[in-house]
Amino acid sequence: MKLTSLRATVLVMMMALLASCGLFKPGPSKVVKNFYHDVEAGKIEEATKLFSAQVQQTFGSKLSTVMSSQTRKIEQKGGIKSIDTKENITGDLAKVEYTVTYKDGSTEQGSIDLIKEKGDWKIQLGPNK
Repeated sequence: MKLTSLRATVLVMMMALLASCGLFKPGPSKVVKNFYHDVEAGKIEEATKLFSAQVQQTFGSKLSTVMSSQTRKIEQKGGIKSIDTKENITGDLAKVEYTVTYKDGSTEQGSIDLIKEKGDWKIQLGPNK
């Protein structure tokens, strides 16, 4: 019984250590998927947090307006069925190519640039420089 308790304690400590090192932070592809799912669910504030500080500062409340209209467009397509991604990471910059398949059968393809800010991947608008 003591051995099992000790193993559980060690496991919890290891997981906490790994989390504090940032090993459980989402990569660029996961950020893009989270963004689309947040917009789909109408979680505009959460989706806005996925943009870089520069984008948030430049566009401010306009981001919320655009994402709200995207929520309606996704809803009209029946929601998101799947999101396929392919990422290319170079240092603190990444490009994620994506294909969103909607429940009505339509698809959307594109790419999103991301930048690492304070250890987290954030969406950039326009090409990475």
